[in-house]
Amino acid sequence: MTTNGTVTAPRRPRFASGAAVRLDLSDGDWVLVHAELTYGQQRRLAAAGVSGVPDALAAQGQGKGLSIDLAAYDLERLCVWVMDWSFAGADGEAVAVSREAIEALHPDTAAEIQQALDRHVEALEGKKAPAAGGTAPAATSPSARRSAGAGKP
Repeated sequence: MTTNGTVTAPRRPRFASGAAVRLDLSDGDWVLVHAELTYGQQRRLAAAGVSGVPDALAAQGQGKGLSIDLAAYDLERLCVWVMDWSFAGADGEAVAVSREAIEALHPDTAAEIQQALDRHVEALEGKKAPAAGGTAPAATSPSARRSAGAGKP
């Protein structure tokens, strides 16, 4: 509420929160991931694994089009999302998250992280989606006359 008594809706955040979420894995392990991605992280991830023809050739209708490297995308996805984890090396020492460490993961472990991340992203998308069966509110009241202006009956 403002000082003059007007009720105002809370402003939506304009920046990603920077918060983290812990995702539990098998054997008591966990990964810490971003609660949400920033615009820059989303753009880097969207471009990961995509290659194609130069713009000039595409505009002329020449070239083979876009190609997708799913392995590069999957690797970048983990690099963008994962902030920390409980993993230790063969010597028992904690292993810091890095591109090199992610590349060195056992394929089963990487798949388990991807699956946990899938569930996290689905939950995020579920929060953003409108309620099932709901409809968007009408722009104006159905009882309002079309010719009525502000303050007019």
